[in-house]
Amino acid sequence: MRRVAMAWGVVLLAAASPAPAAPANGPAARAAILFMPAEVAPRFPLLFDLAEQPGLALGLTSPTVGGYSKRQMALDISQGSRVSTRAYRGRLKRLDLVTVGSGGRILRWREAVARARAAPGKAVPGLLADTVRRSGAHVAFAGVVGFESPEAIVAADRAGRIDRVSLGTIGTFSDRALALWRDSRLLVARLPPGESGAVVLTRLLAARRAGDLVYVMSAAPEGGLKLLPTGVAGLPGGPGGVLTSKTTRREGLLAAIDVAPTVLGGLSITVPGDMKGLPAERRPGGVDDVDSLGRRLGALPGRRGPALRWLVGAWLALAGAGWLAARGAGLRVAARVALVSAMWLPATALAAAALRPSRTVELAVVVGGALALSAVGVRLGGWRAAAAVAAAASLGGHAVDFALGSPLTAASLTGPNPRGGARFYGAGNELEAILSMSVVIGAGAALARHMATRAAGGIALACVAAALVLGPGRLGADVGAVIALAAAAAAAALVALAGRPGGLTVRRVGLALGAPALALAALAAIDLATGGGAHLTRSILEGGPGDLVDAVRRRLGLSAAGLRRETTVWLVSSSVVVLAAGVLGRRRILGRLGGLPGIAIALQAGLAATLVGALANDSGPLVLVVGTVFLGLAVAAATGGDERDGWRKPQP
Repeated sequence: MRRVAMAWGVVLLAAASPAPAAPANGPAARAAILFMPAEVAPRFPLLFDLAEQPGLALGLTSPTVGGYSKRQMALDISQGSRVSTRAYRGRLKRLDLVTVGSGGRILRWREAVARARAAPGKAVPGLLADTVRRSGAHVAFAGVVGFESPEAIVAADRAGRIDRVSLGTIGTFSDRALALWRDSRLLVARLPPGESGAVVLTRLLAARRAGDLVYVMSAAPEGGLKLLPTGVAGLPGGPGGVLTSKTTRREGLLAAIDVAPTVLGGLSITVPGDMKGLPAERRPGGVDDVDSLGRRLGALPGRRGPALRWLVGAWLALAGAGWLAARGAGLRVAARVALVSAMWLPATALAAAALRPSRTVELAVVVGGALALSAVGVRLGGWRAAAAVAAAASLGGHAVDFALGSPLTAASLTGPNPRGGARFYGAGNELEAILSMSVVIGAGAALARHMATRAAGGIALACVAAALVLGPGRLGADVGAVIALAAAAAAAALVALAGRPGGLTVRRVGLALGAPALALAALAAIDLATGGGAHLTRSILEGGPGDLVDAVRRRLGLSAAGLRRETTVWLVSSSVVVLAAGVLGRRRILGRLGGLPGIAIALQAGLAATLVGALANDSGPLVLVVGTVFLGLAVAAATGGDERDGWRKPQP
C-alpha cells in the first residue's frame, strides 16, 4: 500500500506542480533531514520504497557504535561525531521535546551535554544546528503530536533550543512541513507512520528546489541494532546510485555521523573541526546491491557464535579421539591440528565471504575448511611447516583484500562487523589478535631450529611485515596491531640478546621498551605520506596531544567496560591464571622444547604481544583471551615428542 501511495503522489504532483529550477541568483540552497517510521526487516522494505522515489541515491546507515540507542543516534547525528556508548558514564535519559512559543527545547539537555563532556572524545551535542544558526539561518522541526520524537534532538542547538517547531495532526503534516521548509534552511522532520508518511515524503521531494538536499532515513526503531535504509537527493554527480563515504569506505553503507557533514556540504557551510563524520558520496549501483550488502552484514552476527562453538567443539572432539588413540601423543597431535586450524580460520572466512553461502554451508567452509587444511598440512609436512604456511596464507590473503578496499574482510566472520559501527574496513580487533599471534608463532615454527639470534631476527622481520599489512590506513588501519607487533619484535630481540655475553645494554633495553612508540611514529609517517585517512590520522594527528590522551582513555575505558559480562570476567580470569602459571613455570616449559630456540623465542614474543595488545586495544579482554589460546595450543604442540609423533599408535 505504501508503494501505491508513493506512486499516486508522484503522478499527481508531477501533473500539478513540478519542482521549478532555481535561477542562478535565486534563494540559497536548503536541506531536509527526514526520518520515516518503518519496520526494518531482513529484506529492507523501506529501501525498496525509497527506490521508487526518483533521484534518490540509496544506502544503509549504521546508527551507533558500542551498543544501540535511538537517542544516542540522534545525538551522534546532531554532533557529527561519535563515542562508543560503552565509554559514556551513566545511562542516557529521555530527552523529550517541549514547545516554547513558536520554537522548542529539549528537556534534560544539560545532562546530555555534561555526559558528552565527560566521555573520552570530542562530542558536542547540537553542533549541527548551532553551525547552521551561526551562518544566519533557521532550523525547524516538524512532528506529529502524541508521538515520541527523539529525532527532534537533531534540530537542537548546543543549548538544546530549536528555532521553530510544529507539532500537529497527521492530516496537516504536509502543509506544516512545507511551510516550515520555506522559511528555514534546515528542516528536520519525523514523518507520520504508514502510507501518510510515504505521501508526505513524495510531496517534500517534489518541493525540492535545484540545489536543495534531502536526506531521508528510517527512524531509529525500538529494539536492537539494525542497519537503517537511507536515501539522499541532491548530491553532486547527478541522481540515483548508491551511497558511501570515506568514513565507511563501503559502497552502500554510511554512518550516522555522516549526516551532519553531508547536510552542511549541501548548504555550503564549513564543517566544524569537531565533526568527525565525512560527507556522503554517490557511486554507480542500485537497490539490489544495497539490499545484498545489508542482508550479508545482518547475517554475520548470528553466525559468529555458532562458528566459534563448532570450532571449539571440534577441538574437544579431536582431543578425545587423540587420547583414545594414542594417549599423550594423540593429545599432542590434536593440539597441533587445533593450533594450525586457528591460523587458517581468517583465510577460510575470506573464502566463505566470497561465496556468501547459506549459514550451514558457511560454517562448514570456515570451520571444516580450516580443520581439513590443518590436518592435511600437519600430516604431510609436519606441524611447524603447516603453521608457517597457514600464517602466511591468512596474512597474505588479507593483505590483498585490504589493498582492494577490504570487500571480503568486511563481509567475513572474522571481519570488523561494519553493522556495529566500530569499524567498517580493515582489521577488527578479533582479526588483529588472530593474525598477530599467527605471524609470531608461524615465524617461530618456520625458524624453530635456527640459532637464537637468527630466529629472533626472522620473527622480528615477520612482525614488521605484518605491521605493514595491518597498520596503515590504506590497508588494515589497525593501530593496536602495530603496537602489539612492535612489542613482540622487541621481546624477541631481548630474549635473543639475553643469551649472549654482553648482549643486553641499557641502550638496547631502552630501544626495545620504546619500540611500540617508535612503531606508532613510523605508522603516522606512512599514513601522512600515503593519505591513509584512517583513525590515527583523523582523530589523533589532526587533533593534537589532547586527542591522543582521549584515545588512550577511551581504549582503557572500553576494555574495562568489557568486563561487565560474567562470561568475559570468567574467560579473562582463566587467561590470567594460565599466563601466570606459564610465566612461573617458564623454565620447565622452555626446557621441554627439545632444542627449538625459534619456538621458545616465539612463545615469549607472543606473550609480549598478548599483554601489550590487551592494553593497546579497546577490546583488551578479547585480545588477552585469543593470545592465551594461541600460546596454550603452541605450548601443547611444541613440548615433547617428534614433530610427526602421534600419527601412529605406540608399539607395545
